[in-house]
Amino acid sequence: MKIGVTGPNGRLGSELIKRGCVPLEMRIDDREAVRDALERESIDVLINCAAYTAVDDAEKEAEKDALFSSNHRGVGILRQEFLGFFIHISTGYVFNGEKGNYSENDKPDPLNEYGWSKFGGEQAANIRNPTCVVRTLDLFGHGSRIDFVRAVREMLALNKPIEMPKNLYGNPTYIPSLADALLQLATKKSRIGLLHIAGESILSRYEFARLIAKKFDYDHNLILATNKIKGAAPRPRNAGLSIELAKSLGLPILKVEEALEEYHSQERAVHEPLNPRV
Repeated sequence: MKIGVTGPNGRLGSELIKRGCVPLEMRIDDREAVRDALERESIDVLINCAAYTAVDDAEKEAEKDALFSSNHRGVGILRQEFLGFFIHISTGYVFNGEKGNYSENDKPDPLNEYGWSKFGGEQAANIRNPTCVVRTLDLFGHGSRIDFVRAVREMLALNKPIEMPKNLYGNPTYIPSLADALLQLATKKSRIGLLHIAGESILSRYEFARLIAKKFDYDHNLILATNKIKGAAPRPRNAGLSIELAKSLGLPILKVEEALEEYHSQERAVHEPLNPRV
């Protein structure tokens, strides 16, 4: 089976490429480029990881066209041109965050422009079956971009107090685990419609940061709880996703403690670790 991936240079896309997927490097809002790539590669399954993800910049008027092109219009073009099994990656930011633990049956109600664009992309993806829209949240893992785990550790390495929101919740999701689940889904084509695949635990940024500190031997008392949430875009306070359906399908999902242990092991094997200062 030949599985194609758009957005192959992103954190999730590059993880899928490591697992043997075919990179499709093109603008997904360019119909001719999409058509040429699909004809050239003759793929059986398409996983769309291409997206505009700058949540705060998405609020700017100057960014509206880029946002819509990547997260909505381009998704529609992909779905119109590709007739096979299509997996589209979306987000828990389609919800308003008032209740958390959202299931696939809960009604979206985005709070910001990014969330609205992703909700539009979900609708565009579903114009033709077979399609599975996968919502996920709070990705972390080694890669070219600094993730939340690395950012927290770099701040802790300065041995100064840092503030983390105790009122902003999500599912920390380990990218390699998500990639494994997507490949199983792509191979078995075991779900049509919506599916939430994310880390099992719903944690505040404060709680997750303390777990990181403990795992990497930093002083977790340097992490201070705050109610302040930075950023130009309003955030859903609890966009946490229920993953009961994904678990019932037997998809591989690591617990956050297991994911941090694997993250640490990978770093010891490949990367130069940060020096802890306790």
